Amino acid sequence: MTSSDFTPIAESLRREVLAFYDERGEEVSGPTAHNTVETNSGFVERRGSPLVEILRDHGGLESITGLRVLDLGCGFGALTAFFAAQGASVMGVDLKEDRFEVGRSVAAEHGLDAEFRRGRMENLDLPDRSFDLVIANTSLCYVVPREDRRAALSESLRVLRPGGLLLIRNANRWSARDQFTGLPLIQLLPPEQAVSAARRLGRERSFVRLTSGPEAARELRRAGFEEIHNVSPRERRWPSFMRPVARFQHLIARRPR
Repeated sequence: MTSSDFTPIAESLRREVLAFYDERGEEVSGPTAHNTVETNSGFVERRGSPLVEILRDHGGLESITGLRVLDLGCGFGALTAFFAAQGASVMGVDLKEDRFEVGRSVAAEHGLDAEFRRGRMENLDLPDRSFDLVIANTSLCYVVPREDRRAALSESLRVLRPGGLLLIRNANRWSARDQFTGLPLIQLLPPEQAVSAARRLGRERSFVRLTSGPEAARELRRAGFEEIHNVSPRERRWPSFMRPVARFQHLIARRPR
């Protein structure tokens, strides 16, 4: 797919996201609101393409065409639409069901093979071995209790077919600055303390649990995954010795065959 191919879908996403906020009387102004809109429209291709490249470079997938893909924490369904536009059959799962109207409208308009279902990552109401690929793009970090994180990864393993891949993108705990506030080192605190410290410094921070690359790999091994790799997208190809402190970590793992 070329950029020009996805442009009409991005434009539809922008229109539908703006309509979503307008219908709820929420003003879309200022840099934060603008970033939210563009993250789910104009920036979608630049967010999704590195993930597809990682699957090609490190997962052995020539393309995702024809694959059954699960997009965990899909939000408005922007990346769900992107993966479907690549030829995959995609299911987006999220707790905020009202946002699905954006993804459903865009999928219907452009004939994309995408569906949406309300659900939690740690308790998926989906059949065993029903997906070739599971993607958690900046969503696992919002599952904070450790037992829930273990359940979420176990559920991802369960719904993958043998040999299927899990790709996770999350903010890295070992980065020099907190990715949510820009404050130095605040992300090294436990989740509750990080939120409290940010508030005392005049910043609002999402309630998330960040991990380092080694800790994330341990979580995956304990869940039963193998062939676990902490990798970098092509345009941010870090030297191996710098990868532990990259702002975001990308981990790819496989369900045993």
